[in-house]
Amino acid sequence: MRNRFVFSSASSAGTGEPLAAVVEQTPSIFFYNQCQLHYWLSGPTTAPLVVLTHGEGGSHHIFDSQVQSLARSYRVLTWDIRGHGASQSALPFELNRAVDDLQALLQHTGYTEAIFVGVSAGGILTQLFERRFPHAVQGMALISCNPLGAASSPAARFRYQLTSSLLHLLPYWFVLAQIPAYLSTRPEVQKYAVESMKKSGRENFLAAWQACENMDTQVGMQRPRQALLIALGAYDRPGWHTRARQLWAQVAPDIRPVSVPGASHAVTQDNPAYVTKMLEDFLRQCVRAKRISTA
Repeated sequence: MRNRFVFSSASSAGTGEPLAAVVEQTPSIFFYNQCQLHYWLSGPTTAPLVVLTHGEGGSHHIFDSQVQSLARSYRVLTWDIRGHGASQSALPFELNRAVDDLQALLQHTGYTEAIFVGVSAGGILTQLFERRFPHAVQGMALISCNPLGAASSPAARFRYQLTSSLLHLLPYWFVLAQIPAYLSTRPEVQKYAVESMKKSGRENFLAAWQACENMDTQVGMQRPRQALLIALGAYDRPGWHTRARQLWAQVAPDIRPVSVPGASHAVTQDNPAYVTKMLEDFLRQCVRAKRISTA
């Protein structure tokens, strides 16, 4: 059985014209460590693999528009992380556990390396994966996230602990009413965020949030060893956006973060055409660098 997706928001890179092709995403389930990990594969089976990982409270659908273009040239794997979307789990979300999930999923699908794209908590997960399995990573596109270890300063730890305490104290209906406006500039994306967060549930959403913040306080910042793309929404929360740019300047001063126009935190959905073109350019660079290194 296959799922077909066609999205009006997807456009051909740089043209603004709708894509005519329909990309088929093949749904599968991988049972691992007391979790039904749901994942989807699309694109040519012999092409380089690109792994797309969503953030806390989300699902693989945040990449629907990008899959329509990327799967024409690449093998694309999207998945619902543990406790989110369709991936129901008997164990709570924990960051190292999610990294184990991703490594097991790669092995299950027959791959030893890939180019990774992570959004928000998915970007933190991707960075931790790269630290644990550096030889499996050909490149990383990190979107709407800080560098891993960003909360290592006392002031940052205090801010994160305060935010975490508030999220745990507030009723979930209040969180659902407030957070979507911070995530996106588009009403339809805000609606998706509410439904996705409802499906994840309070426990899984907060577990993913807390896991990322806890990991940030436990490890130091360091520059990723592989090709790197950093992207932030131009309309993301002003204080967070400024701080994120400062942190990335400390970790990777040679990399200038891309500021995605018209986008808040939900970058892949707020400006899908721009993000698709940006990723296509980055993936070409990664593939070219791989060919040169193995020549």
